[in-house]
Amino acid sequence: MLIAKALALRSQINILLIDSSSRELLECLTTQHRALEKKIAELKKQHLIVLDLIKDLGMPINSCWTKQRKNQFWEHDCQRNGSAFFNENFRMDRSSFDKLCDILRPLQKKDTNYRKAIPIEKRVAITLFALGSSAEYRSIANMFGVGKSTVCEILLEFCPEIWRLLQPSCFKMLPLNRENITELVTGFEVIGFPQCLGAIDGCHIEIHPSSDEAVDYYNYKGWYSTVLMALVDAKYRFTYINVGSPGRCNDSQIYETSSLKKEMDSCPLLSEMSREISGVNVPVFIIGDSAFRFSKQLMKPYPFSVNQNNGEKVFNYSLSKTRRVVENAFGHLKARFRRIGKGIDNSVRNANSIIKACCVLHNFLNDNNDTLNAKWLRALEELETRRQNPCDISYASDDPINGEMIRTALCRYFVSLGSGDGNGCEEVSLDDIDIAEGDGRQTGEDNGDAATNVEHAAVSTEIWSGSELVEPF
Repeated sequence: MLIAKALALRSQINILLIDSSSRELLECLTTQHRALEKKIAELKKQHLIVLDLIKDLGMPINSCWTKQRKNQFWEHDCQRNGSAFFNENFRMDRSSFDKLCDILRPLQKKDTNYRKAIPIEKRVAITLFALGSSAEYRSIANMFGVGKSTVCEILLEFCPEIWRLLQPSCFKMLPLNRENITELVTGFEVIGFPQCLGAIDGCHIEIHPSSDEAVDYYNYKGWYSTVLMALVDAKYRFTYINVGSPGRCNDSQIYETSSLKKEMDSCPLLSEMSREISGVNVPVFIIGDSAFRFSKQLMKPYPFSVNQNNGEKVFNYSLSKTRRVVENAFGHLKARFRRIGKGIDNSVRNANSIIKACCVLHNFLNDNNDTLNAKWLRALEELETRRQNPCDISYASDDPINGEMIRTALCRYFVSLGSGDGNGCEEVSLDDIDIAEGDGRQTGEDNGDAATNVEHAAVSTEIWSGSELVEPF
């Protein structure tokens, strides 16, 4: 009221300045205006003193515009219950949570005279609960005693920040150098596949695009998805991810235009670090399923045929068994972060940020040996059985001239391991090749399924990959 009165006096003063005959009235109004300004300044000082007093007494500040909410879940339940309760709700151990809070300390907001800022520990807990569950933001808000918009704001602030802070340490394998290649290849040699740099595949993640974009994200199985393409090492860590391709895209098309493909074609170390296997210099390569284009940089299974010789069966079995690391990595990602597994209800742009955050958190927890709960995997398996995942069809022409000699040498190598003398090996039945896929040719059905040898593995997610729509890493 005083401020409004002062402004009115100022307006009258400006009018009277035009009339030089009203100096006496002008001086009077000016004196009153200065007195009001002085009184307003004194009232502001008194207001600050009262706020400090209320704060010291622990009394609620400005309850007239802030809604009183219960803070029982985080402030009481999570602090008093054991580690199993914490792990179930936030998908990680307490030690990993504390490390994450230390890393994200820059996100801590400052208290104001009107309210206290949400502590960084609670902000991280809200985000992890949102990523680890499929609950609505309204339910999460009620649990943590904050507003629904606050949950969304914290989540969207957390995801790009955690990617920025963790990406340099959790995605350090690319660009390739001699040390990184040695580490990756050694990991796959331990599980029985020489010269392998990583296993590549793609994963469909359900989203809810706008009506204008819906047609691009509609996949072959009749639901809307975006694609996460990843290269995975022997320890289930993502060494490369590609986020954001629409669900109707094809694995091979995306890989062929990716920065990973350019790196594989241009890196001279892959040839320099060749190893002689069965009389052939075999360079470092990656492995994929039948949807990808076969070349000397990418090995894939032999096409299925009824009269397939035993050597090709042994190679397909070895490759498919090794390629499980990428399927298991996707399974772990979806099982731990259920918002990825059940579907992301944010906009497409924000969905990409959430996926990247979950991938970098996956690597962070892997490096910290944070174990995965078997119940989470069983829940994912039940979900995947109810949802039909798209299969890929390979339209890319293979490059047998440069790659077939390498695949034949590897075939002989695996046969020699099976027999011990290099002259043969134990017969491998089709039942043993439980995840080997066919040559990717269409079966003639209208649903776009690729011809495959057998049923899909239990916890694997039928997958394929995305272009460099968001950004290559």
